[in-house]
Order: sequence, then structure tokens, then C-alpha cells
Amino acid sequence: MPGDNVILVGFMGAGKSLVGRRLARRLGRRFVETDALIVARDGRSIPEIFRRDGEARFRQLEAEVVEALQARSAEVVATGGGLPCREGRMDELRALGTVVWLRGDLAELVARARQSGDRPMLADRTAEDVEALYRTREPYYRRAHVTVDTIGLGPEQVVTRVLAALRDAHAARV
Repeated sequence: MPGDNVILVGFMGAGKSLVGRRLARRLGRRFVETDALIVARDGRSIPEIFRRDGEARFRQLEAEVVEALQARSAEVVATGGGLPCREGRMDELRALGTVVWLRGDLAELVARARQSGDRPMLADRTAEDVEALYRTREPYYRRAHVTVDTIGLGPEQVVTRVLAALRDAHAARV
């Protein structure tokens, strides 16, 4: 049934993929990453898409993936950090299911993102630039149905909090 997905949003390094995989396992659902869908569709890595075609092309591919997600249901979806941050995009995500913002400490998020490999949105950016990027994205993330604070928590603790928040959100809607 469309609209019954769990969509994880948040800044780079928030743990959307790691938490998403574990959450999907706990819920008995399929796990999907929007970035992996983009790579599968385009045949190139995210950094390669950025290098060759630029951010605008990558954002267009994200839009196509969000459209494709409308045909899917009962999945846990981890989005790229910038995916929800376009006009109207959060409304599209909210229509797909329950949107959960994994909110963390910016310094911790950036440290984790830098450890995990080639991040085009971090390349050649100062700490001030990254903070400015976060501040522009934060209002979009705030539109999630549910916010889970991840500061100081391990992945399993975050999953437990997300599950509790989903139960509470579902109870509030019934």
C-alpha cells in the first residue's frame, strides 16, 4: 500500500544507511537507499556523476528516484542528505510514508561523513561552508513526521528510538 514506507532523512553522517538496514531487518521490510538506486539507474558512482555532470544532474536523478518510489510500499528508505531539500520534495516524501529525521550533532555528523568516503558535498568546503549547508537543509528536515535525536547513541539505540517513535506516530494517527 503506497504511503506505508519509512523514510529516513538527515544530514550526511546521520547514520541513515546503517540505521535503515537494521530498522528494515527489525521490521521485516526491504531496505532501499536512494543513492544506490541512482547508481543502479545511471551506472556511475555518485562522485563520478558529480564530477562529470555536476550537482544539477544528480538532483534530477534524485527527482526521478523519488517518482519511482511512489510505486513501492512497505520499505525502509534511506535518502541522500540533500534529497529532501528541494521545494515540494518533503511533501512528496511525506506522501510515501512516515518521514523520520535522524538529527545529530553537526560536528559528529561531519566527522562520520568524512570517515565514510568520497562525499562530493564535503569536497573543498570549509567548516563554515558545511555549517551553512546544514543550516539551509535543516528547515526541510524539520518537516519530517518524526525527529529522533541521535546524539551519543549507537546504531541499535537509534533503531530502538525510531521504532518507539514510529509506534507513537502511528498511535497518534489512528
